[in-house]
Amino acid sequence: MTFTPGKMNGISRLLPCAVVFAVLLGVSGCGTNLSQYYFDNLFSKKKSSATEKGPDQLAVDGMSSMQKRDYEAARKDFQALKEHYPYSKFAPLAELKLGDARYHNKEYSEAAMAYEEFARLHPRNEVIPYVLYQIGMCHFLLFSATDRDPEETRSAMESFQKLIQGFPKSEYTVRAKKQLFECQKRIVAHEYSVGKFYYRLEQYRSTKDRLEKVSKDYPAAVKEMGYEDSINKMLAVSDRELAKGPKKPSVWTRLGF
Repeated sequence: MTFTPGKMNGISRLLPCAVVFAVLLGVSGCGTNLSQYYFDNLFSKKKSSATEKGPDQLAVDGMSSMQKRDYEAARKDFQALKEHYPYSKFAPLAELKLGDARYHNKEYSEAAMAYEEFARLHPRNEVIPYVLYQIGMCHFLLFSATDRDPEETRSAMESFQKLIQGFPKSEYTVRAKKQLFECQKRIVAHEYSVGKFYYRLEQYRSTKDRLEKVSKDYPAAVKEMGYEDSINKMLAVSDRELAKGPKKPSVWTRLGF
């Protein structure tokens, strides 16, 4: 199953309350009642200053905007909370939700940077599996076409692999494994396209190097894409031509064309 942006909206448009609590729990060590400590005045009737909102009001307004899918408004509130109240108990929430607001607004590069910053600041937080998954999805969604350098796909793979290895029991690991396979299919499609290009130019060494590597590294993806027979035929021809030794340069090459 492929996780498309549409499907992701249903999964992570708004983190469950439990995850929000986890964010706050990860940066506190107190044994007080969490709901009272963190949210005692979050939904109070106290009005913000006419000139500047307090951290609690910014958190409320930001979450409200997320629910309304007004991601630009949410980003502004969370950005203000982060910048003006960096030591507030709501700061970790703002740091995380900045990534979510950017992600749902399809600003994937900015979202990835926000998630990466959160991971650096709170490496032991309970929401790190979610954050790693989101980083992977940001890079996955930044990939444009198979004829482009798959750097973003490789970055996505790196994040998914980090999640799988570091948090094998997380629910996001299951999703990461599926997305990792989609990344492998993209790499296969790219390498197959490049290998076929070299084959048409009769550059058999380059053809062989590309296609052999992708067949070895991602055999399941090669099979899933239906490239096995085509790759085997091109490799067979490449081996036969390479066995003949170096080709003499054509008359056009010798004339400098």
